[in-house]
Amino acid sequence: MSIHGKKIIYGALILLALALFGWFSWNAYIDHLTAKETARVNLLIERAQPGPLTSRLNHDQLLTDITWLAHEERSGRAPGTEGGLAARAYIQERFKQLGLEPGGEDGYLHRFEIPKTTDAANVIARVEGSQPSLRTIVITAHYDHLGEHEGRIYPGADDNASGTAALLAIAAYLKENQPRHTVLLAALDAEEGGLRGARALFSTNFLEPKNIAFNLNLDMLSRDTDNLLFAVGTYHDPWLVPLVRRAQMYSAVKLIPAYDRPRHVAGDTPDWTTASDHGPFHEQGIPFIYLGVPDHPDYHQPSDTADKVDVDFYRASAEAALNVFVMVDRVLAEKE
Repeated sequence: MSIHGKKIIYGALILLALALFGWFSWNAYIDHLTAKETARVNLLIERAQPGPLTSRLNHDQLLTDITWLAHEERSGRAPGTEGGLAARAYIQERFKQLGLEPGGEDGYLHRFEIPKTTDAANVIARVEGSQPSLRTIVITAHYDHLGEHEGRIYPGADDNASGTAALLAIAAYLKENQPRHTVLLAALDAEEGGLRGARALFSTNFLEPKNIAFNLNLDMLSRDTDNLLFAVGTYHDPWLVPLVRRAQMYSAVKLIPAYDRPRHVAGDTPDWTTASDHGPFHEQGIPFIYLGVPDHPDYHQPSDTADKVDVDFYRASAEAALNVFVMVDRVLAEKE
């Protein structure tokens, strides 16, 4: 072999060694970040001090709503199906019963198109704020789920009949307790499979990002995993951290500001920045908090049924969601 050929081989071996070293070093660095972030989150969980349970919401109606939405007769509430349309009609009727102003383009409905579905629509009510000059806060919860597959119903009690029922409970509270900001209460369709209902709010120009002050998204609130809810979004808007801490003082569940950091900061710990309907709001530069429990064995399974709802925890988590909203409404009114 010529000297030139040997140099080529040696050079290639050196490059390979450097690449392997870099790969192992990067993975070691990611492992370090993961361990560091996991320790941070565990410390937050350990130090969180839940307050007493408040009772401003109608807990009986909360349980009635989640049970109805997750009933097997709704067949999993897939968009455009009989069960999905029944859930939509139910939410409209509940808004109407509460005397809420329609907030859609067709009464309470904001219709949009998705492939292979003839009838998709968000259901939206509006509560006028006491300070009309303030921008709008949007509270979201998706009412759809996975429907039926191979003859099995996916009821979606926690995901996300729980968030939808909490949205209705908060709507009832706001009807009787006027917020500072005008609020849109948006039960969104077609979250499963692409956040399409939330994306349609912007792609159809139904919402103008400049007019939206905040998004509070509720998705999976009813299953007790160590009495905690993750409050996602504070990494992107650090002014929310003290707000969550203040809400914690009045909340009987632990509110953990975490699971929103990118990989180069938090390694392989979960990053839920775009995991649910708050994602399109974040993409538009709108601050958000997403409240939800960690994944559990019944997540996206036929076993996510209403009889597995942890009733005491669910009551407390719905109240915690209201506490977060009240703090956001107050703090933003002072900031704007």
